Parts: sequence; C-alpha cells; structure tokens
Amino acid sequence: MLMYHFVTRWHFEAPIERVWEEAKNIEAYPSWWNDLKKAEIRGTETALKLGTVVDCEVRGALPYSLRFAVEVVEFEPPRLIVIRSSGDLVGEGRWVLEEKEGGTMSTFNWDVGTTNPILNLLGKLPFARRMLEKNHDDVMAKGYEIVRSRLELP
Repeated sequence: MLMYHFVTRWHFEAPIERVWEEAKNIEAYPSWWNDLKKAEIRGTETALKLGTVVDCEVRGALPYSLRFAVEVVEFEPPRLIVIRSSGDLVGEGRWVLEEKEGGTMSTFNWDVGTTNPILNLLGKLPFARRMLEKNHDDVMAKGYEIVRSRLELP
C-alpha cells in the first residue's frame, strides 16, 4: 500500500470553542463542503465523541471517489480529535486546535494509504502522485475557505 503524509494548517480569527463546535459537527460538513459527499455517524449517536464511527465519501476534481470510515480513537475537547481510517483510505488522522495569534490554529496530520490498486499503481508514477496529492490539497483548500467564512463572521 502506498502511503501519503498530509499536513494541513488553517488559522481562524475565531475562539477555539467556536472552531471546536464547527469541527465536531461532522454530519453537517456535506451540506457546506461540496467535495465531502457523505459524513454519517453510525448508530443512534448524533454527536462526535470517543468511539464514534463515521462513514465518509470524498470526491475532488479527479474522477474517483474515496469511501472510508473513521473511528474516533482520542477525543479531548476542545483541542484534539484522533481518527483511525478504514476502507479506501487506511491510516490515522490527528486534528489539533491551539489558541494562537489571537485566534485558533488548526493542524491536521493525515497519514493514509489507499487500498485502491489503480490509485496505488498511479501513485508510483511521480507526475500522477503529484496530481493525487494536489487533488487532496485542493479539497482541503476549498474546505478552509468555506469554514473560514462560516467562523469569521463580519
């Protein structure tokens, strides 16, 4: 399996509590983040917490979707969410919120590999790997713009 390491840093001019409320409301993400097609908590739970499993589907500009589940394995409000991923993406994500520069710094480390044999084959080609990584970066950049506009109200 081919592994990827992504680090996404976002700064918000908003208090950490406000950013946390937005971050933990994962089922609402598809309503405002077009690239996230699905984020549904399994079972009867309605809020993200330790042990929660969320079924996700993401589709960026490239012609493929990734379907995966994330399980919350660490949960420390309002500062930390650690997830373990399975399905089309296998690995771990660590989302840390810190009060910084008069607002909140969000850092998401995402260490994942894909189980899709075609994506793994393409990922071995340097130009194709760059395209796959850029697709991820573009999805995250769009998400940042939307979240920032939601949190940094005029």
